[in-house]
Amino acid sequence: MSIGTEKTLIVSVMRNEGPYILEWLAHHFALGFDDLLIFTNHCTDNTDRILDRLEYLMPHRVKHQPNPKVMFPDKGIWHIMALRFAGHFGRYRAADWLYVTDADEFLILKKKHKSLDDLMNGLGDADAVSLTSVPFNSGGHKSLTTGQVKKQFTQTSKDLKAAKAEGRDTITAVKTLFRASVKGARRPHRPVTPDFSSTGQRWINGSGHVMPSEWTDGRGKAIEANGTTDHAQLNHYSIKSAADFLLKVDRGDAVNPDRLGQSLQYWNNANRAGDNDSCGATQSKAAAALVREWMADSELRELCEESVVLREAQLAAILLTKSGEALARDIGYFDD
Repeated sequence: MSIGTEKTLIVSVMRNEGPYILEWLAHHFALGFDDLLIFTNHCTDNTDRILDRLEYLMPHRVKHQPNPKVMFPDKGIWHIMALRFAGHFGRYRAADWLYVTDADEFLILKKKHKSLDDLMNGLGDADAVSLTSVPFNSGGHKSLTTGQVKKQFTQTSKDLKAAKAEGRDTITAVKTLFRASVKGARRPHRPVTPDFSSTGQRWINGSGHVMPSEWTDGRGKAIEANGTTDHAQLNHYSIKSAADFLLKVDRGDAVNPDRLGQSLQYWNNANRAGDNDSCGATQSKAAAALVREWMADSELRELCEESVVLREAQLAAILLTKSGEALARDIGYFDD
């Protein structure tokens, strides 16, 4: 099958992702995603202003809104409230396919696939595709990331190759591309579909293998990494450099603010040594052309440049605090 003329919509939640937005969005638009519905909150690095400008330049493809939770700070969860709110937008209701993902996640196609059409033709008939997340470590980078993310980070924090050879499990999270006709509560990793196996629809992984009913009808959000990424995988750059991680901790995690409470533990887990994986490290010509086109807009370019300056200033402020300096030393930010 091919997605063909069927409309594909990305739904995402962001906070302080300014320097990474253009690369991320160009990458996914170049793959064939049609539309972006994006929710932000409390941004201090021009993320919201960059998205506003992109919406001005491409109103038919980008819609930026405040996360509704900003009005109800004591209620709900950021991602869940945004996904519920998303269902009220016309472009959401008009979409044939939905894909919920984050700004640090890149859908990477394999087997010489260049587009969503190629991917779906390779995978075969499907109503939902859960894509295995492959986490990447810092690669020893310390300074703030200002260039292409995919090019700079090519070391995973999972030893998938060794695990496969030794027969060990390597369970990682998924994100799911699914038909809007799939019934169930929308969640960040997948729709929750307790009756999916009885609907006659087909749910597969990134290798084209059918997911078992105990998974499709359950609430699981992680699967075995080995054997599920033949056609596509999800590169997850959760920490980037040491400096970027300090900003991430200061910002707080978008899904669960408490998750970064044990920030050193988070860093050590995400920064483990794994495999070298350059899959997707080269920016496609189509994506590069989109970035050039957008950066030709002087206002957008200035916002992106200012975003870097704002992040540098915030990093400097973090390092002046005792806790910030201590964490920076613990994760190896300073050259000793």
